[in-house]
Amino acid sequence: MDSKRPCIRTKFWIAGEKLDPNDFSRLIGIQPTKSGKKGDLVDNPEARDRGRTVPETFWRIEVVRDSYDTDEGIQEILGLIWPQRDAIKEYLKARPSLQAGFTCVVRIHKDRPVYEVSRDSICKLAYLGCEFGMDDIYDFRKE
Repeated sequence: MDSKRPCIRTKFWIAGEKLDPNDFSRLIGIQPTKSGKKGDLVDNPEARDRGRTVPETFWRIEVVRDSYDTDEGIQEILGLIWPQRDAIKEYLKARPSLQAGFTCVVRIHKDRPVYEVSRDSICKLAYLGCEFGMDDIYDFRKE
């Protein structure tokens, strides 16, 4: 990790009661970075030992990049899922209780990124009916 560059974690996610992560993966031909079913034990060993369970069924793709560009991760994930956009849109339309979105979490070590989402990304997120969220975490610890 470049200690000055922000670390940007970008996620495309789908969540809700009517989601079957395995069926969704088969439908679009993409394996998630992570998925879980409501009630299953979480992956984190410490939380698992305390009996913590997944609160909501989910499927997500995640990329992590040291970058000054918040749109970079969004474009990377869109590049993976865009060929399957119609299948994704139909899946969501048939299950209106599902939620879908993109989230960017920016960890700032020293330098700040450009907080910008391209017109192309905005149009594609809107086509898919995705919500969008961004959060930043300031991490100025000495390494």
